[in-house]
Amino acid sequence: MKTKDTVLKQLEEIHNRMLKAEDLKKNKINGVKAQFRNSAINLVDYLALRSKNIEVLQKQLHFMGLSSLASSESHIKTQVINIMEWLGHKETTTNEINATTGLKQLQQNISTLFGKSEIDEAPPIMVTFSTDFGEDFQMMCDLLKNGMQIARINCAHDEEYTWVKMIENLKKAVAKMNMPCKVYMDLAGPKIRTQITGKKEKHAKLKVELGDEIILTDTEQKAVKGKKIIRCTLPGIVEQLKPEHCVFFDDGLFEAVVQSVVGKQATLKIVRISSKKSVIKSQKGINFPDTIFQINPITDYDKKCLPFIAQNADMVGFSFINNANDMQELQERMSQLNKPELPIVAKIETNQAVNNLPSIILQGMKHNLMGIMIARGDLAVEIGFERLSEIQDEILWICEAAHTPVIWATQVLESMNKHGLATRSEITDATHAAEADCVMINKGGHTMEVLKTLHNIRSRSRKNNYKNRRLFRKLSIAERFILDDVDNRMNEVNVSK
Repeated sequence: MKTKDTVLKQLEEIHNRMLKAEDLKKNKINGVKAQFRNSAINLVDYLALRSKNIEVLQKQLHFMGLSSLASSESHIKTQVINIMEWLGHKETTTNEINATTGLKQLQQNISTLFGKSEIDEAPPIMVTFSTDFGEDFQMMCDLLKNGMQIARINCAHDEEYTWVKMIENLKKAVAKMNMPCKVYMDLAGPKIRTQITGKKEKHAKLKVELGDEIILTDTEQKAVKGKKIIRCTLPGIVEQLKPEHCVFFDDGLFEAVVQSVVGKQATLKIVRISSKKSVIKSQKGINFPDTIFQINPITDYDKKCLPFIAQNADMVGFSFINNANDMQELQERMSQLNKPELPIVAKIETNQAVNNLPSIILQGMKHNLMGIMIARGDLAVEIGFERLSEIQDEILWICEAAHTPVIWATQVLESMNKHGLATRSEITDATHAAEADCVMINKGGHTMEVLKTLHNIRSRSRKNNYKNRRLFRKLSIAERFILDDVDNRMNEVNVSK
């Protein structure tokens, strides 16, 4: 069989797979708001494409001088149909999402969520506020002048009184500078922290060595001579652990493996130490990448914050969301506060959230425009640092297929913000961030320099970010989503038998 015929047959199979996926997922597609329906269809089509490996097909298309389907996320089925027609296939099906309308829909969603980008088409920048931002009016004006378009207030820090001062100061600066700025507020979420028993408990620390056994508990525990004990601040966590599960402390600097679990106590063994000082301190984060917890990501504290957020924010950041049910619960709470239209930004920072990303997006589309944040801090620890680059790209592709805006977050030009000089790898990372629709910077002593540098990098790199040609190996996220309904139907048939 000629190469042309072989290629056409493969494309026809892909097209049929897309149509079948649309049929299997029609309930989810029909469940979204009418304005997002075409985006939902395009997302399902893209996942159908990426549920198989098509690297060989892409190379064949490239050698034939045709589109290799790369950079076609926003209008994937139309691109497949167009190539088929070039190869002689008579296609009568029309599709409302094409290269023009797909890009237009994405840009419209970006502008609605983040505001229009006024400076040289560089994507908008989100700046994390610190406590003193409520007092310094001139600095607020300078932030706006240098490219801040979204102000981030993290509800895990400070209190309502301070948040009010931040917002009021921002509004005064916006009025004076005549430059718009949206307010984004993060829910704190279930913070899982260490607590070390000691004389000064807030600053207490525990010295550990390779091979040490430590006790992890989520109940109040007094110091016991000869035993190394760490308390987990979130109740109900320890009893859900299993032997061989990994546990990370302090952003992955310490790695331990669960040896055994008895009631509310787990025995861990330290297997890696990547810190110069071999001490685990109080108030450091704990990550459990192998464990699927049954916990509600909306804490009692979050519930108290929601009325303020509903009245003062332009969008709410949903920390530690894991699945579509979590999204649905927050949507219901916003409806109860008469703010169902308030956009939700789902922060992807766990392995569960990565796996459930398509369902989270489709659930978000049921209510209002939503966004996705690649929260690379916890995410890197959860999935493994070596997988971060791969996963953040997959999130970008899937969100572009859904015409869903993406925020690139955590440690962007971190060294410059803290010490005034960026590392070379951070410059490369900031360039990569141009593929997202917004970038978030954390608070630091050199925020103004970071804004100027980031704007310069992004306005330049944005002009080149569509030139990459990608090879489409199979995505496990896509395969899992597409096969989900197939497996369910097979189970229904087996049960009926």
